[in-house]
Amino acid sequence: MSDISKQSEAQTAPVSQRVYEDIRERIISLALQPGARVSEKDIAAQIGVSKTPVREAFIRLSDEGLMEIRPQSGSYVSEITFEKVYESLMLRRALEMAVAAEAANQRSTLDLLNLQDMIEQQQAAADAADRVAFFELDTAFHRGLADIAKMPSAIRMIRMVRGTVDRVQRLRISRGESRHAQVIEAHRAIVAGIEARDPEAASAAMDRHLNCVELFAQIIRSPEVRERVAQAAG
Repeated sequence: MSDISKQSEAQTAPVSQRVYEDIRERIISLALQPGARVSEKDIAAQIGVSKTPVREAFIRLSDEGLMEIRPQSGSYVSEITFEKVYESLMLRRALEMAVAAEAANQRSTLDLLNLQDMIEQQQAAADAADRVAFFELDTAFHRGLADIAKMPSAIRMIRMVRGTVDRVQRLRISRGESRHAQVIEAHRAIVAGIEARDPEAASAAMDRHLNCVELFAQIIRSPEVRERVAQAAG
């Protein structure tokens, strides 16, 4: 999705949705640090809205595991733990494997062209060392698979479980690490299975793509991440 399209979509969305997306992006991008206390009043003032949509957003983000609302204490950005990431990865893998298989059954020639175009855009972002654009294109690729599979509920469910995973990916990006070549290769393998109308091949390729528990564990347990979390908690 282009910047203009995203701006247009944001402008037409209800206030509550815009506020939710704003705060969610702050958490995913690590602008709001893991363990940080977050004030409804401060966020409302920063965005320029009343506290009501902020409170509603906090509840939604709590349901996604990205925030914790503690009675008599306040609202906090959830810390990143191996247990949370492991659960999110397992749920996401199961959902996305099913999506890839169904996309292989449902795809059209135009769908294939769109997927291939997204991969080429990812390659361009990788060549330009634009990590943020690459991350956004990765999200668009996976959302596109669910669109092809005609599984709108899967889009919502995947979004709910991948927030924790996305934070780890942003941490990896902030450390200067990238797996661009591996991701592009994996996406090409998924598309190859879809092009062949082979649900098992598409699903297996997705399984290999998202089988990165050990990589994420190394990131979470790294000194840099532990120090970041400790600073936010302090």
